[in-house]
Amino acid sequence: MGDKELDHRKLIPEEKERIEDEIVRFFEREREALMDDERAQTLLDLLQEYTLRGGKRVRAILVVLGYMAVGGKDVRKARRGAVAMELIQDMLLIHDDMMDQGPVRRGGPSFHRMYEELHRKEGLRGDPEAFGRNMAIIAGDLAESYGERALLDCGLPKERVQDALGIQVEMVRDTGYGQLLDLYSEVKEGWTEEDVMKVHRYKTARYTIEAPLLIGAALSGPPDVRARALSEFGLPVGTAFQIIDDIIGLYGDPAREDDKSKLSDLAEGKRTLLIIKALECCDEEERDLILSALGDSSVTEEKAEQVRQIVRRTGSLEYSRERAEHLTRQGIKALDHPGLDPKVVSLLKGIARELVGRADRSGDYLKPHAVP
Repeated sequence: MGDKELDHRKLIPEEKERIEDEIVRFFEREREALMDDERAQTLLDLLQEYTLRGGKRVRAILVVLGYMAVGGKDVRKARRGAVAMELIQDMLLIHDDMMDQGPVRRGGPSFHRMYEELHRKEGLRGDPEAFGRNMAIIAGDLAESYGERALLDCGLPKERVQDALGIQVEMVRDTGYGQLLDLYSEVKEGWTEEDVMKVHRYKTARYTIEAPLLIGAALSGPPDVRARALSEFGLPVGTAFQIIDDIIGLYGDPAREDDKSKLSDLAEGKRTLLIIKALECCDEEERDLILSALGDSSVTEEKAEQVRQIVRRTGSLEYSRERAEHLTRQGIKALDHPGLDPKVVSLLKGIARELVGRADRSGDYLKPHAVP
């Protein structure tokens, strides 16, 4: 990365291409060690296609930026290690789609659906859906092991890789705890704002922003106060990212025509900050309407729009947006540390503003905001 890449809007697509080149090389190396069986080859081919399908590679890019932020110089090797984040994300998405029974991921079939189709195409015995789920479990397990392999084989000093791998293991553990809590949110009464924020911290903030930065920093050198500054940036900004994601999940993404995804959060019964605050402030009739929409797999657009109106009227939408802005400012302030590379700090601040600014593009339901 040179000076011409200081703008995060240029960095993300350019670095994305480099990361994807490393992903291809990783799978090429794995093929050399693959067991001699065409079924294993098929799984690897499907997993490579799934990995390269869509996505901005932000987590992998953050590994590279974390490495550079504390003075790392061998960026190519750090990039090889950063592939681990994409493979770990594969595991999490594959398992998440099974739990949510999601049919689509990144514009194509979810992993279990790919194996359902393969089962039918090859005329195999038994239940195609059970086969698809079982193969997806195996693929997710393999993706996690590939994520470990990507770090181990990146070529950086062994002690640095060991520290980075320790952070990655803790990240996967904490994300699992977050997923556990998230599932409870769909079935447990009395879910609170504190519960919501705990889910965001464990399920999203750790693995979306904080851990990638810390993994990158660990690949460069032992933990120090600079890593703490990256952590104090990553956790609040990662939490803000999820709050904004939930806003888009309810109100839709204007970049997508016929955005059916804006029904999915309601259909899955997600108790987001938007929903929690609206339930606190609405009247009994409105409360009954929201609760009848939550978890209804056949929720209509008409009922969803009624929920959106309640969320607006109660001030929950504005509250959530302001909470995300506050967290983003808090994270950006943490980057004002003299030991961090100022060019990387500028990039990270730009990325943070971009993440929280996604809601400004989600229709006219909010006045434009800007995080300083």
